[in-house]
Amino acid sequence: MENKSLLATALVGKTHGLDGFLKVVSLSGEYDHLASLDKAEIKTREAKIIKVEVEDVLFHKEDFLMKFASFSTPEKARVLSGGVMYITRDKAPALEEGEYYIADLYGLKAEVAGKAVGVVCDTSEGSQALLLHIRMADGHIRLVPNMEPFVGVRDFEKGSIEILMPEVLE
Repeated sequence: MENKSLLATALVGKTHGLDGFLKVVSLSGEYDHLASLDKAEIKTREAKIIKVEVEDVLFHKEDFLMKFASFSTPEKARVLSGGVMYITRDKAPALEEGEYYIADLYGLKAEVAGKAVGVVCDTSEGSQALLLHIRMADGHIRLVPNMEPFVGVRDFEKGSIEILMPEVLE
């Protein structure tokens, strides 16, 4: 999703029961913000965007379940299974000092000694840290761990991220 006002917040799992409930797994591990949602957007496995209204939420054993209006049967709800739920920033959990959303990394100019060398175009999970996918000027993509000693200052106002070890871009 290109819209930076929306944040990926949860994965939509399999249906549960006969009333159209779906298992939902928070990407942050927090569920309070999900329990108070009234609407969201779900990007399906087929990349279709479906706007949903939350009809009901409940905790069942260790599962967090959500039911959406117009998806009142397992057959109807199944179209949402495997999707990613997006919410507006104002509905997302509050950030602590120094924290940021992964979505805020997208589009940052990667800089080495103040010179732009590429742009953060994607991320993926690494074994020790989030990996930044940096698209270089020649179109090649380099993976850089989003941690010291590889990355320094992330300046969201300026729109840049400092790469401390330029050799990882070679």
